[in-house]
Amino acid sequence: MRSKKITAAVLGIVLTLGLVVSGCGNSGTSSDGSAKAETKKDGYQVVNIGFPSAGYQWAEGALAVAEEKGYLDEYLNPLGYDADLIPFTGAAPAIHEALVSGDLDYAYYAGFAGIMAKSNGIDTKLLSVTSFGSVWQLAVSTDSGITSLQDLKGKTISYQRGATPQMYVLKVLQEAGLTADDVQLVNSTIPEGLSSLSTGAVDAAVVTYGQADSLVEQGKATILHKGVEADPDTFYEPNVLTGRSDYISANSDVTVAIIKAMLKASNDIISDPEAFYELSAEKSGRTLEQVKSVAVSDVQLGYSISLDDRYVSSLKNIEQFELDNGIITNQVDFDSWIDSSYLEKAVQEYQESAQ
Repeated sequence: MRSKKITAAVLGIVLTLGLVVSGCGNSGTSSDGSAKAETKKDGYQVVNIGFPSAGYQWAEGALAVAEEKGYLDEYLNPLGYDADLIPFTGAAPAIHEALVSGDLDYAYYAGFAGIMAKSNGIDTKLLSVTSFGSVWQLAVSTDSGITSLQDLKGKTISYQRGATPQMYVLKVLQEAGLTADDVQLVNSTIPEGLSSLSTGAVDAAVVTYGQADSLVEQGKATILHKGVEADPDTFYEPNVLTGRSDYISANSDVTVAIIKAMLKASNDIISDPEAFYELSAEKSGRTLEQVKSVAVSDVQLGYSISLDDRYVSSLKNIEQFELDNGIITNQVDFDSWIDSSYLEKAVQEYQESAQ
């Protein structure tokens, strides 16, 4: 298995050709729904799976474990396929461009982003929820005088609009009995928010785990709230595996094989979470302490490969949030978006092989 990265230059070409997120123009797929297929030197066809990255090659969760332990090879190679896990530092927008162009067959990322893609007309199917948790935290300046959530009233908070940090900060305010009108929200990137927090330009900033560690070590900030330690049904968010509808309908066996690999990896995670945390730290470049700081206490809940009603309900709540806040304008028909047939077949075949 190899790993590659679609560069900004390539994505720029995609944009130039008019392959916009709305799905207009040539999808880059062949008549049988296959991707812009590559044939590797050893004869395998390549299936491309994109994931968001902060600059490292580790996809996180069950897919990353499935790649590391060779489970993707185990199930895909007999079919004549090999998987490329492709990191995107441009996160969801770049992944969506690659789905539209046919450079990606599957996306492995936040359900928040998957809903945006479907609402905006990208023809995907929701194949499974792959993890359930929260990596978001609220860091506050030590000079702000903030020691409780209620102290946020009247304060300035940095967050990123149109993405999961927006949903997180509004839920934090709700937990405190406050609304957006009670604070001053400043839309910025996470790095900009950290810089502003360091200089005192804002009182608080939404960050993901590990990002504020240096400020905490310097005594400039503390972590006031962690999503992973809050109510799961309020703060946890599903990550998902989606696939291009034309590709998966033409390559159903590939989809089933990928899910079986993740089922096997999920079992490993649930049976030995400590080994998973250590592997994640080693491969992601984060410290073990950072990885464990967002570890879900119920690993069965956090790492099951499933379309359980609890996960789907969470996705529907996210969709409603996106609609209410003008992030999307079109409702998602979950009945048509979800295709559980691949997961059901994968579970059946995996269980039969384990007997």
